[in-house]
Amino acid sequence: MYVQKPFGCPKEEHSIPASAELENNSNQKKYTVNRGRPSKSVVISRPLCILMGIGALLLAILVGLVVFFLVPRGCSAGEETPSALTKAVDTVLGGLRKSEDDVDERLPRSIRPTHYRIRIVPYLNTSSTSGWVSMVLKAEEDTSEIIFHARNISIDKHSVTVRKNSSQIKINAQDYAEGDKYKIRLDETLSKGDECEVSMGYTGVLDRHLKGFYKGKYISARNNESYFASTQFSPTDARKAFPCFDEPYFKAKFTISLARPFNMTTLSNMPLGKVEAYEHDKSWYWDDYPETPDMPTYLVAFMVSDLQSTQSTDHRIKMWARNDLIHFTAYAGDLAPKILRYFEEYFGTSFPLPKIDIVAVPEFGFSAMENWGLITFRENVLLIDPATSTNSDKREAAVVLGHEIAHQWFGNLVSPKWWNDLWLKEGFATYLEYFGVDSANPDWKIAEEFLLTETHRAMGVDALESARAISFEVKNSKQIRQAFDDISYAKGACIIRMMNNFLGEAVFKTGLINFLHKYQYGVADREDLFTSLTEEAHKNGILPPNVTVGGIMETWTERPGFPVVHSIADYENNKLLLSQKRFFLSGKQEKSSWWIPISFTAKKTLDENADFSETKPKYWMRGEHQIEEDADLRNISWYLLNVNHTGYFIVNYDEKNWRALSDNIMNLPPLTRAQLISDSMDLASASLISYDIPLRMIARMATQDKMIMIIPTLATLNKLDFLNNMLYNTPAFGLFEEFHSKIFKQTYNIVTQFEGLVDVYITNRIRRVVLEWSCRSSISKCAHEARHRFRERMIHNTVIHPEVRSTVYCTAIREGGDIEWKWAYRRYLDTPSISEKNIILDALGCTKEKWLLSRYLDSLTAGSSIRVQDADKVFSSVAANPDGMPIAFDFLRKNWNALLNRYGDGFSIVAKMIRSLATHMNTEFQLSEFQRFKDSVKQNISTTASAFDAAIEQVRANVNWMNRNYEEVESWLQQHRDYFDFV
Repeated sequence: MYVQKPFGCPKEEHSIPASAELENNSNQKKYTVNRGRPSKSVVISRPLCILMGIGALLLAILVGLVVFFLVPRGCSAGEETPSALTKAVDTVLGGLRKSEDDVDERLPRSIRPTHYRIRIVPYLNTSSTSGWVSMVLKAEEDTSEIIFHARNISIDKHSVTVRKNSSQIKINAQDYAEGDKYKIRLDETLSKGDECEVSMGYTGVLDRHLKGFYKGKYISARNNESYFASTQFSPTDARKAFPCFDEPYFKAKFTISLARPFNMTTLSNMPLGKVEAYEHDKSWYWDDYPETPDMPTYLVAFMVSDLQSTQSTDHRIKMWARNDLIHFTAYAGDLAPKILRYFEEYFGTSFPLPKIDIVAVPEFGFSAMENWGLITFRENVLLIDPATSTNSDKREAAVVLGHEIAHQWFGNLVSPKWWNDLWLKEGFATYLEYFGVDSANPDWKIAEEFLLTETHRAMGVDALESARAISFEVKNSKQIRQAFDDISYAKGACIIRMMNNFLGEAVFKTGLINFLHKYQYGVADREDLFTSLTEEAHKNGILPPNVTVGGIMETWTERPGFPVVHSIADYENNKLLLSQKRFFLSGKQEKSSWWIPISFTAKKTLDENADFSETKPKYWMRGEHQIEEDADLRNISWYLLNVNHTGYFIVNYDEKNWRALSDNIMNLPPLTRAQLISDSMDLASASLISYDIPLRMIARMATQDKMIMIIPTLATLNKLDFLNNMLYNTPAFGLFEEFHSKIFKQTYNIVTQFEGLVDVYITNRIRRVVLEWSCRSSISKCAHEARHRFRERMIHNTVIHPEVRSTVYCTAIREGGDIEWKWAYRRYLDTPSISEKNIILDALGCTKEKWLLSRYLDSLTAGSSIRVQDADKVFSSVAANPDGMPIAFDFLRKNWNALLNRYGDGFSIVAKMIRSLATHMNTEFQLSEFQRFKDSVKQNISTTASAFDAAIEQVRANVNWMNRNYEEVESWLQQHRDYFDFV
């Protein structure tokens, strides 16, 4: 049986001796080394022997130091080395060790599957599987080799058969190969167009890393332990469940049979077909599922569990959860059909499968997974308790539902040819989720939040020098997993929104529909999409015949970063001088050459309002570094580019226009206020403008906004959070606290009402974030009230409204001691509410007691009630605490191997831990320690390399910010402390 075993830690007998093996002789004055027969003994004098012993000891110490500094720490006796170390990093070819990054897992295109027949038996008691698979293959060119993927499964070589036209083909050789591959060499050549059938039996493992076909457990309301088996194949883990061509390019049909005990049920992509007796045990059954449409392996899904179901308002949709939680699926069960019907109408195509099962999986790595016909969720994302869930919980459930249902077309019906175009499905699902949610909950006006949630998220990582292009070459699982990041999701959504804007909704939508119809049940790449959009744009005269969508968009997909457009107005000659450079938070200067669509509006002194409805581009920068354009600048108060921030870039104006925009901030629409505050804060951070501009703008808006508009307020507080983190350990922090408490005094007074809460989405959204800021000061009324409410909860079990519970818990635990912390931890263990569990996990990291923070982190390596899926939440809650960040950093360094071993390389759990550390680091010492940490684990960095690069660069940018901007900000806060009202 072929099993990749972990190396583990070296045992004593294989280590270098700490001293020579000495043996006392009979006269006790001489010593012998490696004593053989008496006649051949080597006799050494005592002084020489002592010197040799000292030399050996020094040698051992030297070797120990080398091992200490070159081998990542955290590997103790009996502890397994992470599985990452047992992979291709140890492949030796031609006498040279091959790096994990160099391993190419892509399969040749000489042969492709057209159909799989899979029969699989999960043994929950032994955490193993046995299976049989038959693959119908078609030769795309002449070949005598069949190569497919298999990882951590043992193929029975004696069971492998290859048949062509009912005749068996002799196999010359077969074995595992580099890159998760299994290679079969045939005795004869398959000609182009030939079909053959490959069959084999195999055994596998149900591991606990939540990848592949894995085993999970949960504790029922009656405190009983229940086990289940479920799948998570995206992006490259179907190969852990059955031998397959595990790439999106190789779409095929699947016919699946699952064995199960009599008291459990199964689910798969298609509706259940027939049930048959299991031949080896009368208490087991085979569940047979009919053939699927053509689909990639990463979308195949099945599970065996005792979960229960309930019907949604659409006969095609069923909701599944644990028996004691099934009633919490009602919210999603009502929402999902509305979103499904919206996308069916939007795309002009009915959902192509007979059903959708939506499952709350008790242990699950991602927030959700779009498996065709079987969408799987984390419980805390899908389940909504009317008594304890917040509007934010409902928002997350709705947004993720919108995302996964959009995938049923973008990703499932049409799949990307290869993972270098991951954004083609994830960017579209992220963009389209806003349409789906808006159709179901129009009162939320969720589309207005795109700037806050997607644009800011994308630009936050895209402004770093380590940023990658949206489309980039990947060739193995490690690189593919790292592509599931904010660039693929958020930046992908941003550039799609920009395409929609410059093409127009009608042309864009028709182009998408044409694309889906042309490539349905197949695969496509970005050029295929751009061609469909270009054809529609040319038909409607939106683009000139010599301009293509691909020509415009390749500058956005094939290079990292985004531009800052510098605009200088020549008022005498009615000209705008526009130039572009790549924007870096570090302040680095680099010319760029994007195709940039630039919209324009202006406020004439005699006009009542400017026009913010026209967002189509007035100017285009066609890759030029600088252009000069005509503009009507006569008698204007101010002008604005990139209306409603539809373009994925920021704008830097001349100082005259910045001052005019700042003076008129309250006369601008809320979205424009948010855009200007966001752009100016980023520009000031990069030292491209003075901090006087954004800080005055913020102060003026905060003091004059009587309505507390949600979008600009959230944008402002998000940007001020960066200053809060940078100044926290400096003399200027007191000034900063005084600044925000004064300018937001009215806001805090209005919002800091613990009574009178209403179930209004927008009201509660703004209330939550403002309360978090209001309660930051230990002496504030908000903090005092929060502690009182928490004590009442502890002593009298009073109810805290869900919308303020997170603020109350965090504030009380921060200001309290071990009594509050221990009560909250016990509450985490006891509460049946999934929402409250999540709130408590975040709140436990708020304490200032360092020993409690250390205890909390220890739960990530020791056996505890913290689930694998929640590990990054626990770590990030501590790292987000300025007092906890150094403790979190030390914990990660000391327990690196143990964390990788426990959480594996999936779902970016450890990568998220790394990224969360950068927030409060801003000294040269912290930067050097972070870099030293990365160097110390470079032999076992797994899939965290890009996370290290981004975090280190963020720390470097923070250090540079302190060097460039700290004195300016401190001086500004000092000079303006007496008149923060800015009337």
